[in-house]
Amino acid sequence: MIKFGTKIINLIFTVVRWCRRKRALIFLAGMGASVLCFVGINAAMRPVSRSQYCGSRCHEMNTAYQSWKDSSHRANRNGICVECIDCHLPPEDDYFAHVAVKAYCGARGIYEHHFGSEYDVEKTRKEVLDSIGNQRCTNCHNDLLAKPGSTAARVVHAAILNQPDAPDSRCVKCHEDVGHKRQNKLPSP
Repeated sequence: MIKFGTKIINLIFTVVRWCRRKRALIFLAGMGASVLCFVGINAAMRPVSRSQYCGSRCHEMNTAYQSWKDSSHRANRNGICVECIDCHLPPEDDYFAHVAVKAYCGARGIYEHHFGSEYDVEKTRKEVLDSIGNQRCTNCHNDLLAKPGSTAARVVHAAILNQPDAPDSRCVKCHEDVGHKRQNKLPSP
């Protein structure tokens, strides 16, 4: 009877060891698949995160792309080029929010391109301006009180920084044309 009990206990331990090994293998396989997905997603996102992709692949974005090329966010004396994703998506430092919003916006854009109504530039412009919060601007322009050339600009920027959630305290309220020149200011093709 004792031998039978010992055999059962040994069998249980063998099964437990086998399950642990199997779980470890499944866990390692899952980790490997996760790493491959992470690398694959990042590799796939790199080319579609460039402004040139936005402007050349999607005819709806052509006007925005052309106006961005002439804006101070691309053509400036410092040689700094601000890409579309820098203003229109959460910062890449917040990886999961960045990827989620990029995926949502991309899927929405594709859906609207194929199944949506006629593209309305001004309606889209308003929606985009409404979605750009001050933090997108202050990610790069964190020295607002040090650089403005006039006292009036310094006073306005200080007020905006003190009340960032007020409806009139939005950077794009005054600087609407910084990232894109209005269509009527663009040269004719």
